[in-house]
Amino acid sequence: MDQFRRLLLEKPRYNLKGVNSDNCDYADTAVNSKDCYYSFGTFHSEDLLYSRYSRNCEKSADLTFCFNCQWCYQCIGCSKSYGLKNCKYCSNCSDCSFCEDCTGCKNCFGSIGLHQKEYYFFNEDLSKEEYEQRLAQLDLSNPEHLTAIETRLEKLRQKNFQLSTHQTMCEDCVGDNLVECKSAYQCFDAYDLEDCQYCIETNSLKNCCDMTVCFNSQESYQCIHCPNNYGLKFCYHCDNSSESEFCAYSANLKNCFGCVYLKDKQYHILNQPYEPEEYRKKVAEIKKELIDQGLYNLLPY
Repeated sequence: MDQFRRLLLEKPRYNLKGVNSDNCDYADTAVNSKDCYYSFGTFHSEDLLYSRYSRNCEKSADLTFCFNCQWCYQCIGCSKSYGLKNCKYCSNCSDCSFCEDCTGCKNCFGSIGLHQKEYYFFNEDLSKEEYEQRLAQLDLSNPEHLTAIETRLEKLRQKNFQLSTHQTMCEDCVGDNLVECKSAYQCFDAYDLEDCQYCIETNSLKNCCDMTVCFNSQESYQCIHCPNNYGLKFCYHCDNSSESEFCAYSANLKNCFGCVYLKDKQYHILNQPYEPEEYRKKVAEIKKELIDQGLYNLLPY
């Protein structure tokens, strides 16, 4: 433990993490993205501002957990939508504002729980002309108008059922904000999971447990910020690695234990090389000692 701690403090750590991204100097955990500014956890996105954990989004700002959205602003949990403003948990919608839990809607304002509707104003069905007249009376730069909008929305929330959890194309899952997941238990803000538990802000995981901000990984446990891995345990900021444990700030490792700031290495313990047989024997000894001290367990498995 002491040796690992000394290794961890030997060098400065990088402040931002980017994977195959361009012009995302002020974005952390930008993956396959371009021109994202002050955004965190952006995947396959372009031209995003001030957004968090969104995927396949373009030309938008202030998004949180949105997918396949374009020209959207201040939205939470929206998917496959265009031109939304201040919306929550809307899917397949366009040109809507201040809407919640709507599906397949177009040109709606301040509405909740609608399906395949158009020209609705605070859940009231209007003609196109009436709808446009009502919108023209609003000044969204006026704080008093914004307060009035929120007051009317709160009254609608009290009259309409609201979803307790939000899952899209999911099967046998327990958790909130899940998209295209199967057999995910107690997972949150996650996309494309299968047979996983206790994962948060993760993408494309299979047979994983206790993962945070990880993606494209399998058979891994208790890792943070680890992309494109297989068989990792207790790792932090490790990329493209396999069958390694207790490693940090490393990439392209295989069969490594307790290593820090290494790249393209195999059969290393605490940054020192070992022969394969010697490595396996030494790791078994270290694990036994950690287990005896109660410092190593895989109880959730």
